[in-house]
Amino acid sequence: MYPYMDWCVGVFRTSSGIETVIVNSEGSGYIPTGVFVPRSARMLFADGGLPQEFRARWFSWANPAETMLAYAELAADHREDIDLWALAVSADDGGSSMPARSVIQHFEDCSRSLSPIAEHTPVSQLDDTHAHRLETMDRALYSRLTGFGDGPLPDRSEAWRTTAAAAQLALARAGAIPDLAVPPTIREVLDLLSQGQPVPSGRWQDLEAAHIAVVTTGAGLRPGRMGVDTAVRAHVLAYHDLARLIELLLLWRRESIAYPEIAYLAGQIHLTPRAAGA
Repeated sequence: MYPYMDWCVGVFRTSSGIETVIVNSEGSGYIPTGVFVPRSARMLFADGGLPQEFRARWFSWANPAETMLAYAELAADHREDIDLWALAVSADDGGSSMPARSVIQHFEDCSRSLSPIAEHTPVSQLDDTHAHRLETMDRALYSRLTGFGDGPLPDRSEAWRTTAAAAQLALARAGAIPDLAVPPTIREVLDLLSQGQPVPSGRWQDLEAAHIAVVTTGAGLRPGRMGVDTAVRAHVLAYHDLARLIELLLLWRRESIAYPEIAYLAGQIHLTPRAAGA
């Protein structure tokens, strides 16, 4: 139910059994907080073998069904034993199974308004059958940050270094675009945190409002929405990074440090492909 995002699930038949792959229309398959992926599935962009051209071409694509079809074609070029058998896609913010209907026999459009899942149904929990979003991207890092893996335990200084590095990258990308105005509250909160100063409640509220504006604007610019654009634009990349940066800064409002969440959001910023010529 995360706004401005459609999801697609592809079911692949392989010689070793069924594989389930998930992708959405936000960035490189960004997973919102509180969403836990079943361990029986995997995120499409977590495939380490994806070429950079694919990552850039399908970043934040409006219809995730098209991203899934492109992935199926790419996989078939490298494996003879894989076949996209079924596909389901939510159809509220640009998603549609239409491109798949001439390719596969089993497809489904899923509208929120027709969902069989009631509003009061308990949400999925992080348990043995579900993975934390950082784990889908970097299992070793998630294990270390939660105290179960090798390496040093995280501390506040590491979390801040991770935050500051991601902020520098996101703000540099946005600052390179002449007609993109970065909400000033981002730098204001960042400066206060870097100085160890408390952030007034009004600043946090301004940051929340900026997040809504950034996410909404970025969603409206997604490639593939009009059916003519073939690659992400610099604005889409920048708005994605600013949205993740705001979420990252908002985590510092908590009394305890959310190490895995900070690492995931920073990782999403670092995974954003570079715009052509950047």
